[in-house]
Amino acid sequence: MQRYGIERQALAVALIPVLILAVLVETAFLYYRMSEQDQGLLDRAELIARQLAASSEYAVFAANGLVLQQLVNGVMAQKDVQAVQLLDADGKTLATAGNAQWSQARFKQQDGAALWQDDATLIVYQPIVTTQLALDDTAVRMESSSVSPVGAVQLTMSKRRLYQAKRELVLFSLLLTAVVLLLSVLAAMIVARRITQPIFGMHNALRRLGEGKLDTRISEMSVIELNELAQGINEMAQQIQYQQQNLQSRIEQATQALREKKEEAEKANYDKTRFLAAASHDLRQPMHALGLFMGELHHRINTAEQRQIVDKVDEAVTAMSGLLESLLDISKLDAGVVVPQLQEIDIAMLVSRLQEVFAAEAAQKYITFRVRCHSIRVVSDPILLERILLNLLGNAIRYTPPHGTVLLACRRRGKQLRIETRDNGNGIAEKDQERIFHEFVQLENAARERSKGLGLGLPIVQRLCRLLQHSLALRSAPGAGTTFSVDVPLAQSISGFQPADSKAEMAEEGVEELGNRVALVVDDDELVRTGTGGLLESWGWHVRLAKNLAEVKAANPQLFDLVICDYRLPDGNGLELFHDIQTKGPFKPAFILISGDTFPDILQQVATHGLHLLHKPVRPAKLRSLLNSMFKQGIQVAAK
Repeated sequence: MQRYGIERQALAVALIPVLILAVLVETAFLYYRMSEQDQGLLDRAELIARQLAASSEYAVFAANGLVLQQLVNGVMAQKDVQAVQLLDADGKTLATAGNAQWSQARFKQQDGAALWQDDATLIVYQPIVTTQLALDDTAVRMESSSVSPVGAVQLTMSKRRLYQAKRELVLFSLLLTAVVLLLSVLAAMIVARRITQPIFGMHNALRRLGEGKLDTRISEMSVIELNELAQGINEMAQQIQYQQQNLQSRIEQATQALREKKEEAEKANYDKTRFLAAASHDLRQPMHALGLFMGELHHRINTAEQRQIVDKVDEAVTAMSGLLESLLDISKLDAGVVVPQLQEIDIAMLVSRLQEVFAAEAAQKYITFRVRCHSIRVVSDPILLERILLNLLGNAIRYTPPHGTVLLACRRRGKQLRIETRDNGNGIAEKDQERIFHEFVQLENAARERSKGLGLGLPIVQRLCRLLQHSLALRSAPGAGTTFSVDVPLAQSISGFQPADSKAEMAEEGVEELGNRVALVVDDDELVRTGTGGLLESWGWHVRLAKNLAEVKAANPQLFDLVICDYRLPDGNGLELFHDIQTKGPFKPAFILISGDTFPDILQQVATHGLHLLHKPVRPAKLRSLLNSMFKQGIQVAAK
């Protein structure tokens, strides 16, 4: 529905009645006035014709053509006379003037005179009869009804001047009507603006009030009703201003209280971070040493009973290491030091590795593990994407009851590949679907059984998806199983991405003998230092140990193929040693930094220098894999 403003509606209210009235009055006036003009021309024509008939009676009887012509010429001098003709009783022309042609057949009798007219002319036919004198009366009386005419007058009148007068009358009427309408419009606009201008003033005032300018007030108005409305708005604005000032004061008080609580929470969080980092460092030191000794011990045991005991200890060490590594992963992701290495990945190869990893575990629980993925290339970080799917599949198999089903499926959705893990387990209630992404939350593990995980997998998945900008979604309901989905962009010949070729690129490197090389191990913890040295020696390395930077300088680290250094040392840190090595001599040994710290600023410093960083506890297989990878890449070492 189209809407109009007050000014337009006021104009419409004022103009429509005036316009209708003007049209009606003008139409009636023109009709009657033009009718009068038509009748006046007809009356004048009949009068002229009768006068000519009366004055030409004797001349017609006497057939005096000269007199008749003079009479005809005299009539032609009258206004609007176009032609005159005098006829005898037989219809022959006695005298004529003008240039009209007549035909008696077109005349009709009206009021004793024959008439014919068209758009341009009016023709009057008047018989000429003799005048009879009454002998018994002194008055002269015309008796024409019973006397045969002796002739006739045929008069043609032009309507040109009549039409000109009508046009002038119409133009005058239209001009007068336009003037009246214009005056009405001006009057309506003046009245409408006297109403609309105060309303616009109130509108602007309300807009300023809406913008927060609560000191705005509306001045007094000339229209009584609008003035009362303006006073009501002023009172409302005054009340709102008072309430706003009161509310602002309360907000400032609440903000100050929240600021104090926030500062307390930040301080508590910082203290917690420092405590966790310190505790993590202190725990990592013995765990790291224990893992190294366990790696060396595997090469020294002889009996099956000893191997069984060592395997149990190794299992406990692995569980503790997994917990510390998960905490470290979360610290890295929160610190923002993990930089994704995006490249093209063949999803079929990645899924094939995952199938190999979980097939045996699923078979042990009598779970049907199915995979439905075709060979298609996506863009992501292969290691981080595999970590996401490892955690999701691990949870699915862990919480699916025996004889259940777990499905890993891939399907295209536009420019994305949706990777889904589905299970028919107990499902997750809607109220818990957000809570499961919090650290250490396990819905079905109130007893905190180690076999059911630590409650850190999904928080890591959420952080990794956010880092990779992959959408993560969850669909679940109690008794209906759970589906996690990750949307990964499809590869479309994007320049700058290199494909991840093979399975071996993301798996641990194979064993390679790295003997006849010399390594320097720097750590202030004797257990860690001795354990690392013993492990390297079991792999064929020649090892020298140092407990601080002073001993390192005496040993000249540029004479070594490899330097493994702890970050925190009594007289400095590992980054200082790395800078010292880089600035001295042409030969630079391979450098591995090992740390038990999880402070975000330390992680950022190491990431800035592009160093290889291993966090305690370091598994021997992981260290060996890193060494194989580094020396396969042709890292230059000092010549012996």
